[in-house]
Amino acid sequence: MLALALAVVPPAEAEPSAGSGGHAALVGPEIEAGAPPPGAGTWERACSIRHRICVHAAPGTAATTLLATLASADRGWEVVTGALAAPAPDPEVDGAWHVYLVDAPAAIDGSAALLVSQDPVARFDRASSFALVDRRIVPGCALDLALARAVARASLWRTAPATDEGSARAESEALARLAVPCAGGGNDLDEFQAEPERGLVDPATASFGRGAGEFFDWVDATFGAEPGAIVTGLWALAPTRTPARAWRWTGSPTGFDVLTVSLQGALGTDSNLDDVLALFAVDRALATPPTRAAWHVPWPAKARRFASPVAVSPTGASYVLVDVVGAPPDARLRMEAVWEDFGRMRWSVVKLDAAGRAMAIVPVTSLHLATTASMTVELLEGVDRVLIVGVNVGSTEHAFDPDQGEWEPHGWLLTLEGG
Repeated sequence: MLALALAVVPPAEAEPSAGSGGHAALVGPEIEAGAPPPGAGTWERACSIRHRICVHAAPGTAATTLLATLASADRGWEVVTGALAAPAPDPEVDGAWHVYLVDAPAAIDGSAALLVSQDPVARFDRASSFALVDRRIVPGCALDLALARAVARASLWRTAPATDEGSARAESEALARLAVPCAGGGNDLDEFQAEPERGLVDPATASFGRGAGEFFDWVDATFGAEPGAIVTGLWALAPTRTPARAWRWTGSPTGFDVLTVSLQGALGTDSNLDDVLALFAVDRALATPPTRAAWHVPWPAKARRFASPVAVSPTGASYVLVDVVGAPPDARLRMEAVWEDFGRMRWSVVKLDAAGRAMAIVPVTSLHLATTASMTVELLEGVDRVLIVGVNVGSTEHAFDPDQGEWEPHGWLLTLEGG
């Protein structure tokens, strides 16, 4: 495992005006403060004797649920802020971090940590928070995960509150699943794998966002010196300064800015974040559950052309699976990819055995700003299938910015011919 030293990216000093010509990356998420449920001050509560946590239960909540939630909050706090070394959530003015047990709406989907207020004297952006937790969650692994997720998100509010929602959800989930080993990916991971063309931190749905924690978990496991180090490092090394009375956070630097600088050379001389995204796309395809393929085709005895059914957003990927069954001895496969202007794509070819294991991974080289790539795949003896992986690594005009909603997806055409 590579001990990666994350690099500090200088924070932006101010948010540019609409007509200033400043890069849109300086415009971060809206600053939206939440409020505790009405009447929560009169609810029954239980407070921890180990940490500055108080759990409040809506009327009608069983006392056993209240106590089980407090126990889960204690466990989550201990692991997230202890073993994983994330900063403890900032308390409210009364010195406690508050958790409210409610019949949570669908938008909360189990648990959420919401902004209370910004720290007016901190040198960098810093915020306090509270948590909403669905009281209908059965105590056990699911409740532990919900509380660990809330604690992790609250730690992020303290450290890097300007983080975009998609990244915040995925990073918090990655940390929470480290804290709660019994938690599996479940439906969240299924949705993430079923829609590989979407951007890794697409904020459209909560379940996809939580499934995207798989990316940050993979980066952490691949490059981190210890569990959670990459995620907490991203939070610590992306400080922002938002002007007073601003209605949006200053959105630069982002976690992807930190990764861009820190992963330079991580996979060898001249490698960069593009190479990391390409490798993740391959590993993602080989994971369980596997990703959905855009096309699964028989051996192309004659040349065939395939178009992308779904355009690929920046950091997303497309997959084409080619059966080698029926190919002649000493067969070769010619692939030629063409994609739209203003997008950069990286392609790889993976030779798979009958069990779906990778026998070889071959990058397809192309010029930096080219819109074509080609390769002849040889030595197919013993190969059951060939997996062709295409990754949109971003625009030709600017670096990937998770704060920008207009991530332009790009389509591709792939020509295959067996020989």
